This record gives sequence, C-alpha cells and structure tokens, in this order.
Amino acid sequence: MVKKRLKIRPILVTLNILVLLIIVGFYMFRLVKYYKKENGKKGSSDILLVDEIVKKQSFVDLTKGLVYDEKDDTYRYIGDVKDNYLEYSGNMFRIIEVDADYNIKAVSEHSFTYMYSGLEKGYNDSIINKWLNESDEKNSGVFERNLYNTDPLFYTTVCEDVINDVTNITCEKKNKENKIGILSLYEYAKSGGKSGYLNNGEIFYLSNLNDKNSNYYVTSEGEISINELTTKAFGVRPVITISGDTSLLSGKGTLNNPYKIESHDIETVKDLYIGNIVSFDNLNYIVTDVSGDNVKIALTDTLKTNDNDTLLKAFGGSNSIYSDSKNTIGYYLNNDFYKSLKNKNLIVKSDWYVGKLSLDNLDYSSVFASKVSLNVGMLTLGDMFINDVKNVFTIFRGIEENKIIYVINEDGNLYGDFISSKYEVRPAFYIKGDTLINSGKGTIDDPYELGVNDEETEG
Repeated sequence: MVKKRLKIRPILVTLNILVLLIIVGFYMFRLVKYYKKENGKKGSSDILLVDEIVKKQSFVDLTKGLVYDEKDDTYRYIGDVKDNYLEYSGNMFRIIEVDADYNIKAVSEHSFTYMYSGLEKGYNDSIINKWLNESDEKNSGVFERNLYNTDPLFYTTVCEDVINDVTNITCEKKNKENKIGILSLYEYAKSGGKSGYLNNGEIFYLSNLNDKNSNYYVTSEGEISINELTTKAFGVRPVITISGDTSLLSGKGTLNNPYKIESHDIETVKDLYIGNIVSFDNLNYIVTDVSGDNVKIALTDTLKTNDNDTLLKAFGGSNSIYSDSKNTIGYYLNNDFYKSLKNKNLIVKSDWYVGKLSLDNLDYSSVFASKVSLNVGMLTLGDMFINDVKNVFTIFRGIEENKIIYVINEDGNLYGDFISSKYEVRPAFYIKGDTLINSGKGTIDDPYELGVNDEETEG
C-alpha cells in the first residue's frame, strides 16, 4: 500500500497569508485610530484646538514634551515644556493633557485665590469646590460666575484616590461631577513633579488625601507635602476641561502667543475679563470681579506718600470690623484717599463683607454674614488675586479674636496680626459697568484707559 505524502507547502503558504493579513489588519487598525487622533472630528472647516495640540506629539524622546500614554490613551505634557499655553477667559492656563475622548484638560498658570480648603470632607463637599463651581448654594461659584464664557467647558475629572505612599500614586477613584476641579497628585507627578511645568513657585492644593484625611499640597519649592491642619490656607489653581470640538482662533501655544479660543470686543468696563489691568488716576488696578453690574478692581501695588515713599498705616479702631470710623484705615481710604481721586464719580458705593469665620466653620462664604456700605474697601477671603501684593491689609477678620486682622505677609500667605500693627495699603473699589474703554490691551505695560474727560470728573 502506497502512502500519500502530505503536501506541506500549500499549508505553509496559507498560514503565511493568514499571518500577513493579521499583521496588515493590526496596523490598519492602528493607522485609522491614530489618524482620527491626529485629525480630530471632521465635518467642519474650522481648525480644532485638539488638532493643533496633538501635532506636537513627541516620538523620539518620550521623557518630555507631549507624550502619548498608551495605557491611559492620553496625550500628556511632561517636563519643563514651553508650548502648552492656553488663554481662556482672559487668563493664562497650561494644557495638561488630551484625554481619550479628545477633550483638553488645563490648569491655571497661577493661583486665583488663597483660602481654606475643606478637602477633608472630599472634593464635592469641599469649600474649594463651592468657590469654583456655581450651584444652588448661596454665594457659590465665585470663580465660575466670573468666567466670560463657559460654553466650551466639559466636566473635569478629579482624582480622589487615598494616597499613603507617594511612590505609588494612582488615579482610579475618578470624580466627574463638576466642571471645574483642581490638580491631583497623579497629574502633578505625571507632569514631572518638581522639574515639570506645573511647579510654578507657589503653594497650592492637590485633590488627594491620605488615610488620616490630611490633604496633599505642593510647596513653593515644588515638593509634595501633607497639610495636617485645616486652619492653613493655600492657593487654588482651577482645572478646566475644554470640549474637543472647540475651534482654535489663533496662537501657537507659547507664552507670548498662546492658544486662543475666544475673543470679544472690549467696549465698556463690563466687557473686561478678571485679571485685566485698567488705569485709574494714573495707577494700575487689576479686575477682581465682573459677576455683577459693576466691576471690582484692586490696586496692583500699594499706596505711596506724596514723597513716593511706601505708605504704612495701622488698621486702627477698637476691633477688626472694617468701617469708616475715625482713626481707622477705612476712614483714611474713604476720606483722604477717596477725595484725592480725580475720577471718583466712576466709583460706586458698594457692600464690603466683614462677617467672621470660626474654627468650626472656615467657609469663605461666612464673610457674607455681615457688611458695610462704603466707597472704598480692601480685599477679603475668597477674593480673586488677594495675595498678588505682599505685606498688605485685608478686611478678613481674625478667627475668634476681635483685635486680629488678617494680612498678606511678605511671603504671600494669610497671617493674623494685631489691628495696631502697620502694613501697606491696597485699596479696592467698584466702578460703573457702563464706563467706556478708550484704548489699551489690558496689560501692565498697556492697561485699558477709561473713557473719561475733565468735564465728567468735575464735582
């Protein structure tokens, strides 16, 4: 009996073809996937912000630049990068990442305020979340209400993993319930930590806790530390998420030419962004609140004497309640200073909040429990840019001490001192929202000039 020989060659050919088809299919799948990543959503002639960002992906050196993380399916900026600047609502942000859904997460370049966090209760119930996000709760959303346009914002993921070992940082407990969040340990570490672009020389909160309910924060040196006392106040750097279908108007992502996604005409004071600079009586003021009919501004420096020396004043009075009583700083600001202003007709008499906090309630909104109506005031807890100027008074009253007033000390931190102590003076006031803007770019070097003339300012 003759045995038939098995024909091996056709089988090998078939197997090789199958292997080739599998390889081709695999790479075609990857090609389509990354093509979509690179080119974003179609159907529009607009250039999408996400398209411009992912074009900068680093392929050679995966330790810096915009690096694709295949595990997270995320493009993430790493190291001391210089091309991830985004201007949003008139302020500078740094792009952190592009997520799997092509949405863009960014964090403010600097802290917007200094406050107590309440993070020991979790992010949703924290004081920070209340300040950032507008809700049905009274006096909530200070930050969100001051944004010019929130339409591009998507819900932001906040990592809330309990971290006890900073060599094992994770992001598995993800909170996606709010539009605005803060940085996490995971994001700070992934960016390069101390050597990365997120280290801005400021002290600011992170979203994570340890198993003792103490929250993490970043020191001014860029180190990670634990805050074991709820009575310490640090900076708040809001994190936003821009929808992936947001168009790019202009920019290259650099400091001097950041990505821009929104623009509008600046015709009156009400059109200004928070953080814009205006010139008032030849002094520069920063816009700190645009949420009402009138606009709040605060001096970008401190008052000087007629000889151009630094003006030092005691808070004065018998207690820490800001007022215009004689022998107080409030009296000086609402009399000597106010009467010296050429354009004081543009100032609107407004409420200045002087409510008191307690050790059991460190919520910034407690200051709204009491108020005084005056032409000129100073900044308080929860105000934007409160710690931009150092060694100055605030009108934030000492906690459980009637003769203690909080100041911004030389390190830029909140510090309680006696009302008899002398500090520099940084006035703030509200100006009419319908005041015209004549010229300028809203910067320190080229501030907005108000539309006033000598006839309007007389009387």
